[in-house]
Amino acid sequence: MSDLVKSTAWLDRPDGTRADIEGNCSIGRATGNQVILTDDRVSRRHAVIHAQGGGEFWLVDLGTSNGTYVNGRRLSQPGRLNHGDVIKIGSFELVFREAGGRGHEISATTTTSDQTIVAVQSSPCWLLLADIEGSTHLSQKLDPEALAVLIGRWFARCKEAIEGQGGVINKYLGDGFFAYWPATQTAPPRVIAALGALGKLQEQGEPGFRIVLHCDQVVMGGMASLGEESLSGVGVNFVFRMEKLAGSLGQSRFLSELAAQLLGPGFPTTPLGQHPVASFAGEHAFLTFGGPPAAQ
Repeated sequence: MSDLVKSTAWLDRPDGTRADIEGNCSIGRATGNQVILTDDRVSRRHAVIHAQGGGEFWLVDLGTSNGTYVNGRRLSQPGRLNHGDVIKIGSFELVFREAGGRGHEISATTTTSDQTIVAVQSSPCWLLLADIEGSTHLSQKLDPEALAVLIGRWFARCKEAIEGQGGVINKYLGDGFFAYWPATQTAPPRVIAALGALGKLQEQGEPGFRIVLHCDQVVMGGMASLGEESLSGVGVNFVFRMEKLAGSLGQSRFLSELAAQLLGPGFPTTPLGQHPVASFAGEHAFLTFGGPPAAQ
């Protein structure tokens, strides 16, 4: 009988060995990466394979000069990996594999019951959505290599800003990302510090991007054995609708009323009035915020 599949996804290395992808998989030259590639053309922290809800795996280049290539094309923004994709970093070629992907049979003994079922619970969370503005214009203005470096470095710096304050990037969205903090474990000053770091990135100019913040109950858990947390519920839907509204209003920093209240009176905000939100009844108050607040 064949061995049980230990991971639903992995990388085939050139030497024939396999690197299982469990949770988020970092790739680079430094010894702290899950996949270490010893080559001067590989950055210390080169790329990340991010496990997302729904069994998806997305590849993110972290703004490297030499780039990350998928099937011969340079990665210019986070992209979903498919079974059999060839990832080229420096002189290395890694093949992405998924259990059940075309050309791969799952062992008959590997079933849904082998996966870890995470308890579903409702919990309040800070929900942050960031999205690059004018990505089409950028792609027309910059050559592909310059665009890839610019976008990759933006993602790397945003990742540092979020994770440095205890947040988690839950999903990459091509030209943006969705992050969260459990509100019961995260005090407002940490969220404020992340907003301050992201605000400084906005002030640096390209790429221009939008920040949207909300706080609400979300449903967490489900079939999530790969290290990602599945988030769903009305609060998640609301923050994505907020992002669309912020774009239509031309706002690059957008807070829900509840988020602004929870951040506290020391956080500088400016009311933007009440506005309807698609698929939600009534009108809702929103605010914008200025630069990083004074230290508390």
